[in-house]
Amino acid sequence: MLGDMANTMCWPQSGRYLWVGTWFGHLREFDTAAFAAHPTILTTFPLEAHRADAHPSGQPIILISRIFGDQMLTLDTTGRIVVWLPDEKRGKLASLHSHSKVLQIPPDPVRIKVIGDLVWAAWKVAASEAPGGLERRVVRVYDVVGTRAVLRGEKGWDVQAFGGVYTFCSVPSHSQYVFAGHATGHISIWRSDGTGMLGIKRVSKEAVTALCGPSRFLWVGYASGVIDVIDLGSSDRWKVIKRWRAHRGPVLSLGVDASSLWTASSLRVHSGGADYKVRFWDGLLRDDWISRQMQATVGIYCDFSPLRLAIFTWNCDGQDPSLLQRTEPSRDLFALFLQQLDRPDLVVFNFQELVDLSDLTLAARTVLFATATHDVTGRYRHWRTLLADAVERFLGPDFTLVHEDKLVGLFTIAFARRAIATQMKDLASCPIKSGFDETYGNKGSILFRFVLQDSSFCLVNAHLAAGKNHPAERQRDLSQILDAASRFPRPGQATHNAYIGGGDGTEVLDCETVFFAGDLNFRVQLPRDKVLQTLAEPNPYSRLFPHDELSALKYNDPDFRLRAFDEAPINFHPTYKYDHFSSSYDTSPKQRTPSWCDRILWRSQRKESVKCLRYERFEADMSDHRPVAGMFQVMVRTVDPVRADSAYRQTVHDWAEVEEELLQTARRHHPVGQ
Repeated sequence: MLGDMANTMCWPQSGRYLWVGTWFGHLREFDTAAFAAHPTILTTFPLEAHRADAHPSGQPIILISRIFGDQMLTLDTTGRIVVWLPDEKRGKLASLHSHSKVLQIPPDPVRIKVIGDLVWAAWKVAASEAPGGLERRVVRVYDVVGTRAVLRGEKGWDVQAFGGVYTFCSVPSHSQYVFAGHATGHISIWRSDGTGMLGIKRVSKEAVTALCGPSRFLWVGYASGVIDVIDLGSSDRWKVIKRWRAHRGPVLSLGVDASSLWTASSLRVHSGGADYKVRFWDGLLRDDWISRQMQATVGIYCDFSPLRLAIFTWNCDGQDPSLLQRTEPSRDLFALFLQQLDRPDLVVFNFQELVDLSDLTLAARTVLFATATHDVTGRYRHWRTLLADAVERFLGPDFTLVHEDKLVGLFTIAFARRAIATQMKDLASCPIKSGFDETYGNKGSILFRFVLQDSSFCLVNAHLAAGKNHPAERQRDLSQILDAASRFPRPGQATHNAYIGGGDGTEVLDCETVFFAGDLNFRVQLPRDKVLQTLAEPNPYSRLFPHDELSALKYNDPDFRLRAFDEAPINFHPTYKYDHFSSSYDTSPKQRTPSWCDRILWRSQRKESVKCLRYERFEADMSDHRPVAGMFQVMVRTVDPVRADSAYRQTVHDWAEVEEELLQTARRHHPVGQ
């Protein structure tokens, strides 16, 4: 089709003619009508026009775009802009046979887009050319309606502040703004007339590589391959309403298939990724809207029953369970925990560091030879026997083992009342390794999924990266656990409606309720002496919590993966780090700062579905951590099919009005023919 390499392309308003710009500064226009009629037969496009003189020879064409409704704009790396005027012979559609006008902007823009009738472009400014000797980025906005490009606005910043701009877009429902995505994970907000930047928000630690505004929401693509859909609302606090991994590798582009608005009364969004795939998505988010509305009216068609769930977590620091007999607080641990439970239905034990991770020989044996059924150390069997005996002794014979799984150092085991055990469906487990490049598994998590009635659950036993100086590694571990696709086997159709957000049950956040427990290793960001001094004073917790790393991240970091999780108020001393068999915080040369490393958090689609009845620590002193436990009442839903069908029909009826409103908003932004 081409004699040289294509660099950019665009369809004019009719959608029939394809404009292509090449690396050597040539423009070609192809007639695709025959291909549209017989797409499986035609392999070449008839050449309608070829212009080698519109741009300097050898200068790549970097942009072809529609502008002013019936005109076309082309741009090369020298900053030469050619605006192609309507061609009367084609019914006022611009063509390469049309008259044109030439304008000039600075050369070598790194990002450029036409929004409305303005040209938005970003440049790099080398340190040698910038004031103060620091590399800078600058955005300039040009009006090209006349015979020269008129600068409407300009804004620059040091590259260390917000990085470079990857992309621009507008959102039809917020047409007074233009949004720009930055390499630092920021999105800047600009006046749509180009006269100034109004503000900037950080939405991620990942680079914002693509933006798109189909109708009401802002779609954001990241270097990680994830796409967020953000409700901009009317306040300063944006809300992520949907997130999924769209590509393996960066999202390189997001765009609207405007023709679908007029030919199919739908709104398709396309994404292109570094994985060489183009995917199409429902830009109206119909299924998500219906799901949210059905959830909002769940009380109409569901009956609820309480599940009393107890969760226990303890980092044992590699200690043998026989050492529990050494001191009274350790010896009485499970008696105290189980006896104070009030009519539990399900009890889940989460352990970390059941084997000594510093013993490389022992850990290597476990990695190389352990299987789901073979315990090379005997340590897990010992704990299983101890726990099963304690459950039977203190809760009675009505409890049965329903789940267990292990990963180097991690161990999850669950016991359920027999009446509950017989109702549990879709039981599945998934160990996730992290630490030492995810192969050694000295850190990681065990995921436990099940469905009860028409509610889905995922219980996470996690051991995140250690050390006060490794917050990025903890964030990475959280992303590996919560964002990775296809963790569980796909469940059967019978339980499909138990999962939320259009998910199929293969991912953690497909589940209606998620509990996240374990040694999360978040630290108190204060000097050790200050923490110890505060703990010795009355009411210490309210003064320490503003410095708790996990709490601070939940409040300040919009990209923190546990931000949407809840936690009961903590009314106990930090659980780490103690001397073994002692009530003294770490007296070793490292003198670690006391911290609440051991936590239990939860997330539920309906906040009122989970109520924390107890949240406490125990004083077993065998380890350098103290155990933590929580007792929860979780409302389990049972769907009435007749009432659910009626509610669904009403919701679909309501959607028709919302859909038309969204389509009309988008159509005003994308007129017929575009």
